[in-house]
Amino acid sequence: MDGLKLDKWQKSFEAEVKSLKTEYDAFLLPKKFEDTYQLKTDETNQTLSLWIDTENLPKEIENRLSELLIKTEPEDSV
Repeated sequence: MDGLKLDKWQKSFEAEVKSLKTEYDAFLLPKKFEDTYQLKTDETNQTLSLWIDTENLPKEIENRLSELLIKTEPEDSV
């Protein structure tokens, strides 16, 4: 994946995750939503990966974050 697609993927993920913040806030958890996950860039493979705080995050939100990462990945044109 080239750098442009990687940047597009990251921006698309960040835009989608904003709507998930409202759901997270409904759980009234002590941690800020932004502290429960981290989007990481693998420069070697030109991909994104997701670290999720599985100990402090409801399973529903954890699953949605993972789904968003997959959903927002741009298609790789051959």
